[in-house]
Amino acid sequence: MGDWSGPVSTWFDPNAAPEVSAWRLSAVPALGGRFLRLTYSGVAMGKAHAGEMLLAYERDEKRHTSTWVDTFHTGTQVMVSHGQIEGDVLVLLGSYPAGDERWGWCTRFRREGDTFVIAMANLGPDGKEYPGLEVVLTRVKLL
Repeated sequence: MGDWSGPVSTWFDPNAAPEVSAWRLSAVPALGGRFLRLTYSGVAMGKAHAGEMLLAYERDEKRHTSTWVDTFHTGTQVMVSHGQIEGDVLVLLGSYPAGDERWGWCTRFRREGDTFVIAMANLGPDGKEYPGLEVVLTRVKLL
């Protein structure tokens, strides 16, 4: 919980160097602590953008779930992802339409002390994983 900031690397072409900019993220409990709400702002392709993610553990389904929206990546869609903790990493899988195909989206969350890493990747119909984003955040303020 708290406020975090740090660099984000965004790959628009998996064979090219990523664009690097800065994010600010706030992580706060929501609805009595049943959910964790992440809100962030940053820059992509020279333009400001913002987003929100709501994380939950669904006890009846025995899985972690997220909903994600932002002004750059998700357009007008809500991405819903589900997953589990693998070792010390929360791994969530979702998908999105890309023309006539459906691509997967993998989000990995890892925290090491005051460092919080969010790595997101495209999962192609060919089964390959392509880098999307990597955010390396450092705690600015503890809530």
